[in-house]
Formats: sequence, C-alpha cells, structure tokens
Amino acid sequence: MRERETPLRYAVDERPPVAIAAGLGLQNALFVISGAIFLPILMRSLGIVTFDQAAFLVSATLLTAGLSTAVQAVRLGSVGSGYMLFMGTSGAFFAATMDAIELAGIGFVAALALIAAPTEWLVARFFRVLRTIFTPTVGGVVVMSVAVLVVPIALDQWQGSFVEGKEGSSEFLLIGAVSALVMMAMIVWAPARFRLWSPILGLAAGSLTALATGDWHFTQTSEAAIVGFPIGEWETPTFPLTGEAFAVLGAFVIATLAGTFETVGDAIAVQKVSQRSFRRVDYESVRGALNADAVGNALAGIMCTTPNTTYSSPTGMIPVIGVGSRWVALYGAGLMIVIAFFPVVTGFVLDLPLAAIGAVTFVTMLLLFVMGLRLAVSGGINGRTTLIIGVAFWGGFAAQNGLFFVDKIPDALEPIAGNSISASSVLAVALTALFRLAPRKRFRWRGRADAEELPAVLKFAQEAAESMRLPVRAANQLELCLEEVFTHLSTQGEPDRILRIELSPDDSIVDVMVTDRSESRDVEMPNVPPDLVHAESEELRDLGLVLLNEMASHVTHTMISDWQYISFEIPKSSELAPPPATVDI
Repeated sequence: MRERETPLRYAVDERPPVAIAAGLGLQNALFVISGAIFLPILMRSLGIVTFDQAAFLVSATLLTAGLSTAVQAVRLGSVGSGYMLFMGTSGAFFAATMDAIELAGIGFVAALALIAAPTEWLVARFFRVLRTIFTPTVGGVVVMSVAVLVVPIALDQWQGSFVEGKEGSSEFLLIGAVSALVMMAMIVWAPARFRLWSPILGLAAGSLTALATGDWHFTQTSEAAIVGFPIGEWETPTFPLTGEAFAVLGAFVIATLAGTFETVGDAIAVQKVSQRSFRRVDYESVRGALNADAVGNALAGIMCTTPNTTYSSPTGMIPVIGVGSRWVALYGAGLMIVIAFFPVVTGFVLDLPLAAIGAVTFVTMLLLFVMGLRLAVSGGINGRTTLIIGVAFWGGFAAQNGLFFVDKIPDALEPIAGNSISASSVLAVALTALFRLAPRKRFRWRGRADAEELPAVLKFAQEAAESMRLPVRAANQLELCLEEVFTHLSTQGEPDRILRIELSPDDSIVDVMVTDRSESRDVEMPNVPPDLVHAESEELRDLGLVLLNEMASHVTHTMISDWQYISFEIPKSSELAPPPATVDI
C-alpha cells in the first residue's frame, strides 16, 4: 500500500503556535456553540422551557461539550480518539429531548443521558466483532448524511426563514452571498497561512455587511450577564415509571445509536485528513472515540443536559485549512469551558447574523460532503458498495425531507425515519450486515501458527483453488500469498496459538482474511534495504511481504484489541491480476 501525502501544515501530533491553535479552536468552537444554543432557544420560543432553564441548558451544554472535546483529544488509555474531534449537541436528540422535558422536566433528560451512555461503550467493547459492519463505506455515507441534515437548515438561515419579516429579503441574500464568496475566495486563492481563517473571515465579512444594512442587532448581548452560571436550575436525574417515559427512552437509545454511527464515521474520516502519510485506519482510535462519546454522554447526564456527539464540520475543514492538530481541539475545548461561565459571549454568538452563519455553514457542508464521498469510495467501487452508498444516502435524503410513505411509518420509528443521519446509518449498516451474512461459499482453515503447519496451509490453498476452479495463475498467486503471510506470522508470538484463514470467492476476486492474535509487524509497509546485494539477512526478512503487496491487491492489516486481521484480494482472471513482482538487484 503506497503512502498518500496530505498537504498539512500541522498534523495531529504537531503543535501549532498559540495564536493559530487558539484562533482555530475558537473558529471551530463557533460551530459547536451555534448547535448548542439552537435547541434551548428553540424550546424557549415554543414555551417548553423558561428563560432561566434555557440559559442553564446553554451553559451546561457548552461546559459538557468542552470537557468531552478535551477527552477526545487527549486519549487517556482506551478513552479518546487522540484527534481533533469537537463534541456538541446532536440534532438526532432534539425531538426526544423536547418530549422528555415536556413529560418530566430537565431531570428526565439527565436520567436518559445516563441510561443511554453505555450504548456506545458496548459498541466499542465489541468493535472487534463489528469491524466488518462499521466500514469506511458506512462511515462515509454517515458523513455525507450530515450534510443532508444541515444544508437545509443553513439555507433557511441564509434566506431569513427564522427571522420574522426577513424571509427571502434582498439584505439577507447579500449578507449570505458576501460571506460565501469571501470564504470560497479564501479557499481557492489565498496563501496557505491565510486560508486557515477562511470560515471566520467569511463570517466577519457577512457580519459587517449586516451591520451596514442594519441587520446586525445586539439584543442578546446587551441583556446577558457578563459572568454567571445558572446552577440553580440543575435538577436531580429522575425517571417516571410510565409507558410514555419508556417510549422516550427508546427514542433516546435510537438517537444514541445514530450518534454512534456518526462518531464512527467522523473518527475514521479525521484520521485520513490529519496525518501527513496516512497508512490505514486505526480502529483502536475509533474505539477510543466511542468510549469518549460515552463519557461525554455520562457528563451530560451529570450536568443535566442533552447528550453530545462528534461534530463533522471541523473535520471537513481540515483539508482546506491544513491543520489537524489535536492542540486546536484542546484550545477550543478550553474556550468552550470558559464561555460557559460568560453568558455575554453566548449572547454575542446569538446575535451574529443568521444569514452569515448559514452561508458559512453551507460552504462547509459542501466540503464535508465531498470528504464523505471520498471516504465512502476509498475501499473501491463494486456492486455492493454502489448499492450501499446509493440506497443509504438517498434513503436518508428521503427520510429527512419526508418523501417516502410518511403516513405508513409507525410513530416508534420516527427517530429513525425523520432524520437523515439515523436513516442513512441504519440503511448502510443493515445492507453491509446483509451482504456480510448472506449465504456465500467460504473455505476455512484453522491450525497452529507453527512453521510445521505450512504444508497443510498450502494443501488447503490448492484444494480451495481447485474447488473454486481458479485459473492456474490465480491459484499460484493464492498459494504464494498465503505462504508469505503464514511464514511471516509464524515467526511472531507463540507457535501454539491458533491462526485462522478464510477464503470467500466472488465473481471476479477471492477475498482472503487471515486472523491472528500476536504483535506481528505491519504487512502493508514492508522494509526493503536500498542495497539488496550487500544487505544483512535480518534486512531481507520483509522481501516476502513485498511480494505479497505486488501479487495481491487491497492488502490491509488491521489491529483491534490485540487481534490482527490481514486481508487481501486475489483476482480470478489473469487480465485483472497485477503484473508479476520484480525485484531489481
């Protein structure tokens, strides 16, 4: 597998100057803050909560989001992704949260968050079993579905749908257009050092335009307290034992699963754009992201507010701004924690022109959609991935916009059927599981990882090749590749451990999966000395892996919870096969 260079100024482990890290932290925090304040303000406008309760929810949500973002970035043991993943309120929880507060108050929301928190921990715990379901294709579809959810809201903000008397106004068209054009111009033409600030400069340009047209008011800023935290509105977690309460709990669990799928997608996507030389997905980091998400939901329960999930917007901007450092997340987390105790800052964010916010968010979602599409097709395109992407994406689109037999959908499925992220996630996971579990001819071998077992492995390969009626060349490639993998693994760890091989023939290829439990070296990136003639024997030990990577296609080496999963494909037809391996001496 060849390395792919990513044009990054600061990769995940590199520390930018304080000004850049803090500035980008604030820029990304604005996406989270706008989401965190949306639900409380909406519930206040509908009369579901009082003004003091809305203020409490805003402060508690920002504090929880800041702490959760820090946990994601630090990666303490098995908790945290170690990447720049910002946390905030998920739209999947909006309907269930409003129902919960109407039924039994804020304390019921706290109880639901605490009960639902272990859901993601369980998924992380058994991620090894679910590895074939939570694929980059599924993750990419989920990331794409975020754009489906957010783009209509962003466009409504741009055209003034949330401001009385301003819907479709020329002023809002101008404000949003200035924001979008400035941001896109910065992305396309600005030098890299200025491209960092394209979102915030677009927002600033739109805000100044709104000030000139008289559409930037400071009502919330002037009325908000400078310092404070309305802790008096905190309530003890409570769970009423009624049928309605358990129905809301079901909706909360479904929303948590939707957040889980989104976290998996974001945790995979952020790795691809935050490393200079991306090699493969680190599924231990994905498990850490899920564990951190569970911690964030538990913190939300303790703080008596809505659960959190990862935000995709900052990840979508990494390829543009060229900064994927976790320090950005740490500074952003610190700023969110500080802002939670300064209502005047929250008021200022509330007063920012919606047209400018909507336009900047719209451009960001366009970038995020393309990133999700690239992630979805990163493993290659075939009939199955085409069907998964097409059905899941457009199914989510139909669900979000109520385009498909809405009156036939049971109320219990509303958390799934009314949200693009939930619907796309469920469809993508269901189709992937269906294809994985569908009846399919498989050939399996199980034996000791001992060099003495090599003849048995070769005999298994020969018999399987005959049963699959492989051409001579494909059969030889299969035997040779299995020999190199088995020889490599037999030198690692205890020889008495059990090693498993599974062959799954398809129309044009044979999928090969080798499962082992050892600390073997990476088969994707073999070490080859520059001078083969004068190399020591120890330096030549990876030549077999070079041959493997030349003879097979899509070679991947995945490590999850001390388990090694080495997979590759052998083309059945000689026309599809890679050229014979050559070594220049």
